[in-house]
Amino acid sequence: MTTWDAETYGSRWSQIYDGLPWPGPDDAVSFLAKLAQGGEALELAIGTGRIAIPLVERGIEVHGIDSSPEMIAKLREKEGGERIPVTEGDISSFTVDRTYRLAFLVLNTIYALQDQEQQLACFASAAAAVEPGGHFVVEAFMPDPTRFRRNSWMQVHDMGLDHVLIEADKHDPSTQQILEQHLHFSQNGVKLYPAFLRYVWPSEMDLMARLCGMRLVERYGGWNGEPFNARSGNVVSVFRRDEA
Repeated sequence: MTTWDAETYGSRWSQIYDGLPWPGPDDAVSFLAKLAQGGEALELAIGTGRIAIPLVERGIEVHGIDSSPEMIAKLREKEGGERIPVTEGDISSFTVDRTYRLAFLVLNTIYALQDQEQQLACFASAAAAVEPGGHFVVEAFMPDPTRFRRNSWMQVHDMGLDHVLIEADKHDPSTQQILEQHLHFSQNGVKLYPAFLRYVWPSEMDLMARLCGMRLVERYGGWNGEPFNARSGNVVSVFRRDEA
């Protein structure tokens, strides 16, 4: 495999996605529900509904976009998931026939867009989908190039009598790309789960937003409003679309 695309994402990850140790959704859901202020929300890369379904349970109407039919199918299998309107499409370039009070893109998914042009196009599409005065929220890990030695990194995530989970990464600082490969070894063989990422510095996000008619209004180190500083491992950015 030399490229990362929607087919790779859905076909490789959809069967294991809900079993991965993601953080619980409650803090993110509370944050987003408060920001939506009872209005309707659009989730970019809605996936299997980790955030969308509990947000609907809070009384927020949520629509979604996702590039993977496999992920959308997993969402449809869940209670409440079948009632969420979802469009199969590319989050880097989409249009909607209405506007929303809130749009959001969480869990590092902005990094799944492979270059700056795609990421900027995503910001532009989100800005067009948000009503004037509405918000676009982006959550991602804080880039840390210092963890790489000679632009590579490897870690054992889990190990048992009959399995081992290893992550191997290759870093290109000139393009801000991280090529991840998650290797699952077991008695049944080896399975590979790739994730090709292009990370974005917070200041770079701010410039993308400004180019698209939005501006940063809040930035936190987590969903509970933790201060964002040099020690933050996560970054939650809230952008507001200009009123005019």
